[in-house]
Amino acid sequence: MKANEEFFLDNYSRVILQALFILFSLLIAVYFGPYIEMSKFEPVLSTLQNVSAAVFTLAGIWIAYSYPEAIASFTDPQKINIIKGTDNYKRIKSLVLTIFASSFFLISILLINITRPIIEVFNLPAENIIPFKCGYLGFVIYIVLVQLYAISKIMISNFSFVYNIGKKKTEREIEDDLSQ
Repeated sequence: MKANEEFFLDNYSRVILQALFILFSLLIAVYFGPYIEMSKFEPVLSTLQNVSAAVFTLAGIWIAYSYPEAIASFTDPQKINIIKGTDNYKRIKSLVLTIFASSFFLISILLINITRPIIEVFNLPAENIIPFKCGYLGFVIYIVLVQLYAISKIMISNFSFVYNIGKKKTEREIEDDLSQ
């Protein structure tokens, strides 16, 4: 497969996944939004903030530990080395996108926390607040879904790492047995 085709298919699947997350979030928000108190989501936002910070940190540590040449290229663009192996490139790309997603969540939570009190100051009638409640609920559901996806990517990356170590260990043991 050509590199352009692979790039297109990879990004196309991400767009489809995000569209499904948005569609699901909107459906839930429209159906349940008018009946839910926004204050009920404060623990969810707090948990999202903590999880986002943890995922952000874990992904950064994985990149720094596993691919020090990638970190060197961030601090000094003149030292960009080509990352060896397609698997390594894909793993770094996945981790960097996870860091980006966690950054997005942290920014989103900050914006929600600053916007909500401003909207509440206006003391809008109940029928006028419904679109805000639906939007709030939909956005919270969306960032929960994307955060769950980011966590699963970290878990898959960890599993892949452990699998590759086990595979290399087995290969070395076989080579040692054959050389004796």
